[in-house]
Amino acid sequence: MIITTDDSWYDLFISILQAAHLGVTQVKGTQLNFRPRLLRPYDLLKKREKVEDAFDRLLATIDPRFFDVAKSEMYRTKRGWIDKAVSSGDARTIILNDESYVVPRFSKARTVGADSSAAGPLRLIGVFSVPDELAAEFYFDKHLKLPKTHNHAEWKWSRLNASYKQTVSSNFKATLFVCCEAALLVETDVLSNVKGHFKDRITNLIEGCFSGYERTEGERRRNLRNAFFSIINNTPVHCDPDFHPVSSEDFVRMLVRQLAKADSQFRKFTPLNVPLRSHESRTIQIADILVGALKEARKKGNRLDPFNQLSFDKRKIRRFGNSTARAFYFLAEESTGSGAINR
Repeated sequence: MIITTDDSWYDLFISILQAAHLGVTQVKGTQLNFRPRLLRPYDLLKKREKVEDAFDRLLATIDPRFFDVAKSEMYRTKRGWIDKAVSSGDARTIILNDESYVVPRFSKARTVGADSSAAGPLRLIGVFSVPDELAAEFYFDKHLKLPKTHNHAEWKWSRLNASYKQTVSSNFKATLFVCCEAALLVETDVLSNVKGHFKDRITNLIEGCFSGYERTEGERRRNLRNAFFSIINNTPVHCDPDFHPVSSEDFVRMLVRQLAKADSQFRKFTPLNVPLRSHESRTIQIADILVGALKEARKKGNRLDPFNQLSFDKRKIRRFGNSTARAFYFLAEESTGSGAINR
């Protein structure tokens, strides 16, 4: 693994990130297996007094000049390895507990997953922007070691035992940042025991997240609507058929249409529904695990960190009787301190 050109040093940097995420690599025809991990840039620069696992053995096989170059090239503004990896789409950066990590990208196309989880009359509806569904899949498999169901081989929160659910909950912040760059949540009983006006209820639930509070939150709510519109419009949306009698296609259209609203007018919008069943879609499975873990947190009364609560415009559900709705959101660009992510 002796590589001398600048571009090859960079390629080696990306290869190390990928190997760390997967927990496996090939060195001189020998396969090395180790505990997968998220890497901080510092992890490649710190001195290792002794080899502790196969990942350390991997680093020990690398030409020492790589680490000398890394000290100057890793952090260089605009032209450095990290900035180049982010701008080219080879990697993303995340911040966990005030420490920066570099996560390799395995797919570069954004997708959106919509799913829900119910507990009694309350249902938590989640819409998640997934920047890299393959990296998320590898994280579920390699890092969390979540088992798939036997019939259709898919990840489902309801089919995980208590131990695996606790694994997700204990690592939820890292799981969220690896799998998701933005999310919108609505917890409500508006859809319970409904016989009619189902489309109106869904439309009003979406609208209630962004309307009202003009004097105190008007600009913030407009900015949030615009941010989610730019993320979800013309992006493939994978939707579990949780909203019967409304089809997944109709749900996606209603979601994007309401986000397209601006100054009582509708901008041109393009809903892209992906007609896949859950076992055929990585993105639906990612959304299923995330919304399941969030619903579990709500049942236990835990704070949805790093989500922010969003004042819900109750006028939008007043005509549906004595109903409740609460909204929460996560946006990468707003998250600082305990968690953030950049594409």
